Amino acid sequence: MNKIENYFLQHNKIKFSNVVCSQHNKKIILRNPKKAQQAVKKEEKDINKGMESMKEIKNKDLKKIYGEVEKCMKCDALCNSRLNVVFGRGDEEPDIVFVGEAPGADEDKQGLPFVGRGGKLLDKWIEKMNINKEKYYIMNALKCRPPENRDPLPEEKANCRDFFVRQLQILNPKIICALGRHGFGNLIDFDLKTPFGKARNKVHYYSNNGKDIPVIATYHPAYILRNQKEEDKVISDLEFMLDELEKVRNK
Repeated sequence: MNKIENYFLQHNKIKFSNVVCSQHNKKIILRNPKKAQQAVKKEEKDINKGMESMKEIKNKDLKKIYGEVEKCMKCDALCNSRLNVVFGRGDEEPDIVFVGEAPGADEDKQGLPFVGRGGKLLDKWIEKMNINKEKYYIMNALKCRPPENRDPLPEEKANCRDFFVRQLQILNPKIICALGRHGFGNLIDFDLKTPFGKARNKVHYYSNNGKDIPVIATYHPAYILRNQKEEDKVISDLEFMLDELEKVRNK
């Protein structure tokens, strides 16, 4: 069974023909051929796009880490359900790195971070704040999607830690924007039971290969999609981040 067939079976998607999978003990029945065919073609297009992600990586050291991540099988629950590893996107010599928590379903299909609804919201903020004029890169603490989009487990973050650290060392940004508590917790020692709002409006520091990189915390786009009244706080945090970036440049 190939990667695409496994996706449709795991996620109860309709395939072109009746299939019996003994591993999952389920039968997939084609009921609306035309509609199902269109849906399957769209899913296959997204999945195949994810399989091309490595070609977009130009830095040879980043490409090497990507190859290691793709072969990683440390987390059974993640590795057995993933379609693609989700490494990063953006300028590979960035001034700003955005760090999120973990991929979602759209990211898993396309092999790129922040391409779903949350990603569209992040892109909107980046454009609104003119961050699109800066060199920036987007990545996650985890490289594989947790099943059902649950929170990353401590052992999963630990398993992915080396990839994360080495990726940031190569990127070597001037400043980091942490999106959400898990992205922040992968950078700064932070009790996840503490209200995340207490991490905002402060400059934290992440030691990147012996160099202290300023870290600014803000809410994850997925949180804002559920709590739209809090969006102004994110805009304020991004303004704060850009002010700190200017200070770093003027040192």
